[in-house]
Parts: sequence; C-alpha cells; structure tokens
Amino acid sequence: SAGAIFSFTDLENLIKALASTTESSSSQPVLDILNQILAIAHQEQPEFPPLQSLKAKAKELHQLISHTKSDKLPDEAQALIAETHPLSAVLKLVKQGKNLDDEQWLELEEKVNASFGKKLMLAISREKLTIPNDSLPTTSRIKLPALEELNRTQNIATQPTNTQKSTVPSLPPLIVVPSGGAETAIEDPDVMILEDPTPRGTKPVDEIIIVPGVEVSKNFPTVERPNMMFGETTNQKSVVSVGLKVLVHIQNIGDRIFAGREYAGTRGQGFRVEAFQINIEPPIPGLKLEYMAHVSEIGDTPWLEAGKLAGERGKARRIEGFAIRLTGIQAANYDVFYTAHVQNMGDLPVYSNGAYCGTRNQALRVEGIKVWIEPKN
Repeated sequence: SAGAIFSFTDLENLIKALASTTESSSSQPVLDILNQILAIAHQEQPEFPPLQSLKAKAKELHQLISHTKSDKLPDEAQALIAETHPLSAVLKLVKQGKNLDDEQWLELEEKVNASFGKKLMLAISREKLTIPNDSLPTTSRIKLPALEELNRTQNIATQPTNTQKSTVPSLPPLIVVPSGGAETAIEDPDVMILEDPTPRGTKPVDEIIIVPGVEVSKNFPTVERPNMMFGETTNQKSVVSVGLKVLVHIQNIGDRIFAGREYAGTRGQGFRVEAFQINIEPPIPGLKLEYMAHVSEIGDTPWLEAGKLAGERGKARRIEGFAIRLTGIQAANYDVFYTAHVQNMGDLPVYSNGAYCGTRNQALRVEGIKVWIEPKN
C-alpha cells in the first residue's frame, strides 16, 4: 500500500527528513526556559515590581530568540542553556532552592542580587515565588512527514516487489479514532505511518488512538447503593485545618511574620534567628502547643506556651535548635512537623512531636524554620 516502509532506503530517507525537521527547533530549549521564567508568580503580590522587571527582560529575550533566523543562537541564549545567565539563577533558586547546598545558594544569590536586586532575592528565600505545574515544559512533539511527500522529493519506490512484502497471518482490522472524530476501519494489517487526517484549515488532532477491532461489551455491571452522594466517603473522620502564625526575629531584619508551612527566615545570608513565637490561629478548642529552644550562651529554655517568645531580641544570641509539641485533649488527633535551615548544614530533615531539631553548643546558627500541623489519618 502507498506510504508503507519496504526497505532500508525508505527508512534512511525518513530519518533524513526527520533530521531536517528538527534542525529548526534548536531554539526551543531556550524558549522553554524563558516560558518557565515568564510563568513565575508571586503568591501574595501578582504585580510584584521586581518580578515584573525580571519578566520584562525575559520577554525581550524571548522575542529576540523567536525572531532569530540564524542557526547560531545569541550569546544570552547559550548562557541560559549553560545556566550561567542571571535568569537561569532565578529559575534554579525557585525550582531547586530546597535541594541546593549553602555554597550553591550563595553563588546564585550573589548573581540575583547583582542583576535584579535584594527584594527579589528575599522573595525567593521566603518561598513566595512559584511556578504552576502546567507551565513546566513537556516533551516536544515532532510531526512525521507523510511518506508520500518523501516519495515525491526523494524518488522512493512505493510499489513493493513480491520478495519485499512478507506474508503475515490475517489480523483483525484496526480502528483509527481521531480525538473527537469518527471511527475508520483499516483492513490492511501492514505497519504504516499515517498522514494527519485533519482537513486543512481546521484545528489539528492532538492524538490518535489505535485499538484492535474487537467487540467490547457495553453492558457494564452496576452497583446499587441507596442515598449515595457524589463526593461521599465512608468512615470519613471530621478534621479541622490548623492555621499557624509564626513570628521570627532575624538578625539585621527584625520581626517577620509567616504562616504555617511557610519558610520563616533566610538562607545563606549569614543572618541568625534570634527568637521565635508560634500561635495557632484561629484557635482550635482542645488543641494547644508548646515549644522550647537552645539559645547560645544560655542553653535550653523551658517549655513555653504558645504566644510566648523563645529567645531574645537584640542580644546577638542565636537560636541553635528547638522542639515543638502539642498539648490539650485534641493533641492525640494531630501531629506537628518542623524543620530548620542550619549554618553549614543546610536544610535538616523533618522532625515531629517534641523531637529536638538543630544542634547544641556547636556555634551553628538556625537561619530559618518551617512549622505545620496536620490531622492524623
């Protein structure tokens, strides 16, 4: 049949055609990087000025590369691929910040501060910048040229000889179902590369599903259950979302307030957390929390009730470690989790329910903490 591959010559010409098709897409990896940068969003300030300034530069570079007809990419595009461009530093911090060691973080931070300013870097360190999942790059699709076109341009012989076409057992017809289209039966069992069945001038078909032409029963079993409601789950335990207000006093910055699950502090800037205070907001009846801290030159504090300051303001004493636990009649229904970023150690593992997080008497400062509470399953 027309369009089938019958020889190595046919296959060779197809590969050459594919190679010529992909040569023009050398700029696509750079555009994917820029599209991710343009998708970065501030969780609280949609029009965050430092981010808008960064996006303006990314958009300008995107337009430059999109209209470049030369095979050689501009220097800035090559720098993006090599991850030496300041925009690459921003993207890496936003996407991989938690997995970077202190040396990597400091190197990228210096580059971002020099190019885009400290306000943008502070937003990154506080994890205020995110990239929506649907903005991440996906594998590019390469449209295969129809073999009939190759036949015309490469003089491929389309008619097989008796020795070229092997005898195969009779197979059931294949059903080709374009997305949203009608079924089309193909009796010829040969392996073929099919042309796009979409008429010219219409929206292209996103996918083609090929299934054997076998009959499937449409009489599906049903399960009767009275009073069934969509969204219902059986034996579901009523849980209450727990909100937190986390205050940290940071060297050279002062008091800053964060919510539960937010990183409270800095990374790689050499600023110590000198004190912290945690509240459950809004309060949950029967659920309370306590915390303690190890403070340089003082040692362990006693367990403190929520709302009391652990540590000291303005005394140049660092928090070196801490622990948090839940109390009250509802404490058995919840877990409290926490972690910290510690000087020369980076992000520590997650601790919970009173376990000590940090160091003691090693002169290592805590630079930031993250706390959250979850209901037990």
